[in-house]
Amino acid sequence: MGFDLRQAPLGAVLMCAAMLTALPLHAQESGSGTKEGVMELAPLVVEGERERADGPVDGPFATQSATATKTDTPIIETPQSISVISSQDMTARGARSLAQSIRYATGITTENRGGAVSRYDLFSIRGFSTSQTYLDGMLMPYNGWYSSPQIAPEMVERLEILKGPASVLYGSAPPGGLVNSVSKRPQDTASGEISVSIGSDNLYEGLLDATGPLDQEGKFSYRFIGLGRAQDGQARTTETERRLIAPSFRWQPTDKTSLTVLTHFQHDPKGGTFGGVPGAGSVSPNPNGPLPTDFYDGDVKFEEFNRKQLALGYIFEHRFDDVFTFTQNTRYLETDLDYESVYGGLLLPDNRTLLRAMIYTNEQSTSYSTDNRLQAKFNTGAISHTLLAGVDYWTLDSDLERGDLVPTLLTPFIVPPIDIYNPDNDQPLPAVPRTQLNNYEIEQTGIYLQEQLKLDGLVVLLGGRQDWYESKNTIRLTPANNSSISQDQFSGRAGVLYHFENGLAPYISYAESFEPQTGADRFGNAFEPTTGQQVEAGLKFQSPDGSFMITGSVFDITKQNVTVSDPLGAPGDQIQQGEVRSRGFELEGHIQPVNGLNIAAFYTKMDVETTEDTTAANVGKTPVQVAEETASLWTEYVLPSSIIDGLTIGGGMRYVGETYVDVTNTLGTTDPYTLFDAMIEYDLGAISPQLGGNSLRLNGTNLADKRHVAGCYTQLMTGCWFGAERQVTLTFTHRW
Repeated sequence: MGFDLRQAPLGAVLMCAAMLTALPLHAQESGSGTKEGVMELAPLVVEGERERADGPVDGPFATQSATATKTDTPIIETPQSISVISSQDMTARGARSLAQSIRYATGITTENRGGAVSRYDLFSIRGFSTSQTYLDGMLMPYNGWYSSPQIAPEMVERLEILKGPASVLYGSAPPGGLVNSVSKRPQDTASGEISVSIGSDNLYEGLLDATGPLDQEGKFSYRFIGLGRAQDGQARTTETERRLIAPSFRWQPTDKTSLTVLTHFQHDPKGGTFGGVPGAGSVSPNPNGPLPTDFYDGDVKFEEFNRKQLALGYIFEHRFDDVFTFTQNTRYLETDLDYESVYGGLLLPDNRTLLRAMIYTNEQSTSYSTDNRLQAKFNTGAISHTLLAGVDYWTLDSDLERGDLVPTLLTPFIVPPIDIYNPDNDQPLPAVPRTQLNNYEIEQTGIYLQEQLKLDGLVVLLGGRQDWYESKNTIRLTPANNSSISQDQFSGRAGVLYHFENGLAPYISYAESFEPQTGADRFGNAFEPTTGQQVEAGLKFQSPDGSFMITGSVFDITKQNVTVSDPLGAPGDQIQQGEVRSRGFELEGHIQPVNGLNIAAFYTKMDVETTEDTTAANVGKTPVQVAEETASLWTEYVLPSSIIDGLTIGGGMRYVGETYVDVTNTLGTTDPYTLFDAMIEYDLGAISPQLGGNSLRLNGTNLADKRHVAGCYTQLMTGCWFGAERQVTLTFTHRW
């Protein structure tokens, strides 16, 4: 089924049409007394404080971003779709993970493993899944197994979702886009907050966030974030815990030089579960009845997830003059994981007995990342330039010990099975043999060049990057079968936008991506990187008074070199003859119609399908866990003091369409669902001045406690996941 703009909702089309007819399209001419071909320094304009791309969002929505360009660029002048979620948004919506934070956004299918699995942030962007994590514009590498780092939203100032290929600035990345977390940083003004929360599933949480100057001259400033949380998991008998400290310091000896040190240590001693539920009883009927949403396929004594991550980094910036600025981002990351799990497999024909398997891993990873870039801002005649040249590099060294115990036809009950309707999650278990002992070494180096040109309202964006990627897998068990790959790839990007004085900004852009691939075909030929290309066209509008911003876009993404089954080879042999295409329409709007009332609306319609595959039954089919239609709406209102002083109310609606449960699209789909969220906050200072700075906030998600399946990768095994149950949280906050 192809994408057709006529499938977009009537309201969205009317909204765009109304703006186009109500706002005259014109660009005023501007004279220039500058001689052509003469380089001229950009004029230094003294203005009031404006929003920075690496700082707090100032106003009802973000107006600046650096994720798309690695320069502080107005979103309205960026010829690619980008969504920004502020820390205020995350707090108001009760988000406690990155995956929860992006529930309200376009192009996103989030929480692919439902509500019970919170140890990872699993989502897809424009139909392409990703588990990559970016912090302050740099990848947080991991070995591809289970030790993926996770970013706590409590230490994030803003989340920025860049839609479409981003390899021209970030190297290897999926074609759908990426999510970049921007750290909270030291501020010049002393402020802070301490909060205590209690809630559903025995939630207990304490948070401290304090910042300010360390000296009278303002050359030194600090920020300290501390978090402690414990909560029962959605799956019965499971628990989650997190302990976080994130101190940061800034030294600014002059107005041209700054050094910001960013660190955090995060310990997750308990991580809930990673297991799913059988398709029969969740997404499809089971003659024995429906399964409960707190179903657990594991073992209470064997279950372990103990992750520690330590990050030490800095951002150095020096402005030589009004033209040149040098920036260096550097980070050392260490991740340790101890993981044990009993997990479900095949459900037997009685639709009750679930075969299970066992796994353990011990993983230790260290990585080093650095991004060095030189920016030049200058004019040639009437054209202003922002030229960026950069070199980035990251390396990962990771050790993995793994053990598996999997049922076979001869030993189906080698791991004790369970009755899914009367599970015994505490049984004697056999020992798990070690099956892997590996060391992974990965390096990526990239050089990139980008030019942003501006002539009156015309904005042109050009970029190119060359990457070199190397990976080595050393197998330390007998028989050894070491492997290595060495790949390189060039990626490009181009975009054109015109920003009219009435606020309209139509644009069109092209971008490329790549992802390195391990393995080889049956002839021993190493796989090449997968590649992706996107063409995107859109229309942005930002009102002159800053009360309204909307982005509408259409996109077409193609991903090539996808590995598929080799029809002429042995079972398990693969060949790079697959292709996936994603086409769609997105509409995102932010409006503040009156002071204190903020409305954010999001709509996505996609058609994602496999266009080439050696298995004919897969061609034309939609990948699993991709919703073709999503919509959400969030409204927040600070009531006037004439009505109720100190009261803020908010509410949201999230709609997620059906997703297929198998790659051949023959076993059905998940049901579409609509969830409702709400918040209410009261400033206790409205009662008495002595209570100023104190507030109470009540958050609720999935208020109707709607039972829903978030997604499946297969219905035949334990490959489905229930969505998050209702969560209610009460938070007391003291601010200063």
